[in-house]
Amino acid sequence: MKIINYPEFSEQLFQETLPNGLRVFLHPMAGFNRTSAVLSVNYGSADSKFVRDGKLITQPAGIAHFLEHKMFDKKDYDVFELFNKNGGRSNAYTSFTKTNYVFSSTDNAKENLELLLNFVMQPYFDKQKVEREKGIISQEINMYKNDPDNQLFTSSVQSMYKGTSLADDIAGTDESLAKITVEDLNLAYDTFYRPDNMTLIVSGNLDPEKLMTVIRENQTQYPKRNRNVKFVAPKPEDVEGRTEIITMDVSRPKAAFTLRSNLDKQLSGDEGLRHELGLNLLMNLFFSENSSQYDELYHQGIIDDSFSFEIEVERGFQFAMLAGDTDDPAQFVSSLKGIADSIPELLDAKAEEFELQKRELLGNYVAMMDSPEAVSNQFYGFDDKPQTIYDEIEIISKLTLDDIKIISNNFLANYTPGCVTVQKKV
Repeated sequence: MKIINYPEFSEQLFQETLPNGLRVFLHPMAGFNRTSAVLSVNYGSADSKFVRDGKLITQPAGIAHFLEHKMFDKKDYDVFELFNKNGGRSNAYTSFTKTNYVFSSTDNAKENLELLLNFVMQPYFDKQKVEREKGIISQEINMYKNDPDNQLFTSSVQSMYKGTSLADDIAGTDESLAKITVEDLNLAYDTFYRPDNMTLIVSGNLDPEKLMTVIRENQTQYPKRNRNVKFVAPKPEDVEGRTEIITMDVSRPKAAFTLRSNLDKQLSGDEGLRHELGLNLLMNLFFSENSSQYDELYHQGIIDDSFSFEIEVERGFQFAMLAGDTDDPAQFVSSLKGIADSIPELLDAKAEEFELQKRELLGNYVAMMDSPEAVSNQFYGFDDKPQTIYDEIEIISKLTLDDIKIISNNFLANYTPGCVTVQKKV
């Protein structure tokens, strides 16, 4: 077992790659009673199109999310019931590029960890139950269709990445759900749910030697499965920004201004993490509540307390989205675009604000160190070198305003703007 030391934090990470390819990271946290684990699969909603053995395969939209649901369905036991019996809580979620299965507990860490590994690595797809699940997920889809904020986000992503699998809703549609078969699920599972395409991180109250022994023994029943698979990066059809309007029952209009980066270089490892954290700081400098630009827009009535932003830097794509309620969507979008386009000229005057924002961001990360769940969820281990919350803190502390300028230029030099508005139904 390899040991990665973080002397500034008096923390250690124990790392081992098992014979079947599963990457395991154990992080003992002194003084905590809880144990938290994340089994992460390098596969998400944007991966419905992929190349296997040189052949392009396209599966129905929403299949990654569907597969996540079906992993909890077993022939002769109830996964949630067993976790509850062991004093644990379990959940799962699907993002654009990952599917994460998690648990946390104060007791029976060994039993809960074995349960987590086994239920994810032992698929059970019954045709009748698959058909029944379609109705359950359809209800979920229709529920979100009536949520204006969800529709604003989903429609914005669809607008940015039209013609790609990223434009598909994570849960799919009623039409795509109807196409999913047991054979589709088996193919997706065999392609992506391989031990060498998974990472396990366990944090909190644990003995690394004892727990690694448990994991090694458990994984002897799951041999390595070599598959020749390539991900397909989303390449949007258009180079021009889109403007789209949807109508819903809302009391006030909503708007989102999007910035789709067209950066060709695929960033990974420390470089990718540094870019993402720097981009986060950049957005905070201009669009957080503590920024002078936010304050000006707020007092002009262009934005209000509903305003927020988020960034996504993932495998093969990156974008930023700024959204909120507004009485004048056109002014909302033009004001935000004006700020975004002026960022290169405004950055030199942000030296003092930059230090304040950096300290605040560092404070947020330090606060997360008090939670095994947060530490596990901040972990990313699909690259050769894992990135932890301690790496993030170190990178943030070393970022300079000149670094932010470079990151800003990389992101903004060739971005595609777009906007989506949710208008009141007439």
